[in-house]
Amino acid sequence: QKLSVQVEPMEAMVFSDEKWLGFLLEQLLSNAVKYTRQGGVRIFWKDGSLFLSDTGIGIRPEDLPRIFEKGYTGVNGRTDSRSSGVGLYLSRRVADVLAIRLAVSSEPGKGTTVRLTFPPDDTFAFR
Repeated sequence: QKLSVQVEPMEAMVFSDEKWLGFLLEQLLSNAVKYTRQGGVRIFWKDGSLFLSDTGIGIRPEDLPRIFEKGYTGVNGRTDSRSSGVGLYLSRRVADVLAIRLAVSSEPGKGTTVRLTFPPDDTFAFR
């Protein structure tokens, strides 16, 4: 699609499950690419969180509160035959198990940004 992917240098380190974190990032990146026709995706670390930001079609405000519901595809998903309404649902489930807070902001026609806020390093420490 001739999209750009910009991964900014990061000095951050997080404690998480490599396999499931990889799955989560793959789902989010896949969605970003699926709904971006021009421009690209930027991945960066800021204020203790990882961000994936795209220049895609964006999510309508009325759809935003429901994007993590199982089977929900919203207006954009109903116009794209590749949408199942399962990817973001699974992303939320995995993030919850990993204690990662997911937040999404979007503006139709301008793009979407997903913020992943990781738990403190000692969240899973055994005492």
